[in-house]
Amino acid sequence: MKYDIGIQTFWNVPNYGTYAQAYALQKVLQELNGDKDVRQISHLDQHHFNFYFNRKAYLRDYPIWKKAFWKSFFIKTTEVEQKEKNFLSAYDMIPHTDMIDINNIGNYQFDKVFLGSDIVWDYSVKVFNKDSLLFGQGFNTEEINAYAASFGTVPSDADLPDNVVQALKNMRYISVRDEKSAELVERVTGVRPQVVLDPTWLWDFNKDCNIVKPEEENYILIYGQDFTETFINNLISYAKEYKKKIIALDCNDDHYDWCDRLISQDELSPFQWIGYFKYAEKVATSTFHGVTLSLIFNKNFAFCKTNFVMAKVDKFLQELNLFDLFDKNQNDVYGMLDHDFNYSFINDIIMHKKEASLEFLRKACSIEDGTK
Repeated sequence: MKYDIGIQTFWNVPNYGTYAQAYALQKVLQELNGDKDVRQISHLDQHHFNFYFNRKAYLRDYPIWKKAFWKSFFIKTTEVEQKEKNFLSAYDMIPHTDMIDINNIGNYQFDKVFLGSDIVWDYSVKVFNKDSLLFGQGFNTEEINAYAASFGTVPSDADLPDNVVQALKNMRYISVRDEKSAELVERVTGVRPQVVLDPTWLWDFNKDCNIVKPEEENYILIYGQDFTETFINNLISYAKEYKKKIIALDCNDDHYDWCDRLISQDELSPFQWIGYFKYAEKVATSTFHGVTLSLIFNKNFAFCKTNFVMAKVDKFLQELNLFDLFDKNQNDVYGMLDHDFNYSFINDIIMHKKEASLEFLRKACSIEDGTK
């Protein structure tokens, strides 16, 4: 079987942000490449897949303090089965190949393969099982490229494994999602790769007809975890003062009894999830994609920062003149939600970053002067 372009990222992973970036990158590459056949590569290492959908693997591989995040996937209730169906059905909407693994990969040929985005190069994560396909190894293709790939938690001074070093040297066009990943790549190749936007920025979700408008109106949307008690109390006070409902989207098997409504994942497809951001009055979040979608839809939002997420967005927020707003006091809900977000300035910065990111993809796809 032969395809023009393949995209290797995390496939069938039950996470809203992971789905959004996979969906967006396929859409953008297809739009850039006209009638060429652009497919997500239907591959997730079996060990990685078992982590989400096999109870024994989950209990063996995940730290006790984080088990809450995935525990409901392994207790087969009607709600869990519906949750799985929501994600797997959504992934099935993305044009994709047959199931591919290390044993049959040679039967599939691609003109080009793009790796990313997401933390596909974080070989230190045990459940990823050092999957060689995430580094483009084994593919029957003329060219391996990377878009917005990230080394995740791998430190910038890490001694990279030999197979990772060789994989990076074999790639033609490389872009990454963060500065630390850029440092790691430059150390190997001698060339600093372009830092590009997450694919969710490249696709126009405002015009996407798959996005579902929620029934609720006049609400503040909550998405995330690790909200401080002071942040929550201030948010409740703000909502009462401004007569807004508080609607939370389940992020981590949450039990937010302080919200007017908590929507569990069995009730929420990825397109409904995006829709709640699009139509919210305001947003309160602690996650990377919560910040991203708030900015995409030009929302006033409160960010209850954590060091883990702030490390991903700090430089970007500085460029948007928003870093001080979110860094000074993570509990200042009133100050953040009532802040005068200068979206004229913000959108202009993002527009230039988007064009630079798209130009990288055009170059990697050999698109010049509108030809493909």
